[in-house]
Amino acid sequence: MDIDFALKEEQPTPLTTKSNPEVKRDFERWDCSNHMSPMTIKHSIPEVFRDTKSEEITQAKGFLNEIEKRFAKNDKVKIALVLTSLISIKYKRQENVREYIMEMFHFVS
Repeated sequence: MDIDFALKEEQPTPLTTKSNPEVKRDFERWDCSNHMSPMTIKHSIPEVFRDTKSEEITQAKGFLNEIEKRFAKNDKVKIALVLTSLISIKYKRQENVREYIMEMFHFVS
């Protein structure tokens, strides 16, 4: 069984009375995977992050997107940390000037 099938494929069209067996099989496979994926993800991540609005989310992709939003990068914080590090670093006359410059390059990179 492909647990990640719902993450790889888009949701198939809803079943109708005229759906052929192949379409029904694909929909059932996707639906089963869509139910299993969030459960597997929830048990794999720490308990602190399980509080995602999972009751409102009906698809596995939506669940992963919500988790991704929680860990989105904040470039302003990163820039502030670099600037703080550069401002706080001071040349101590006991150190080598080359080491001081290399340390500044290390912060920037």
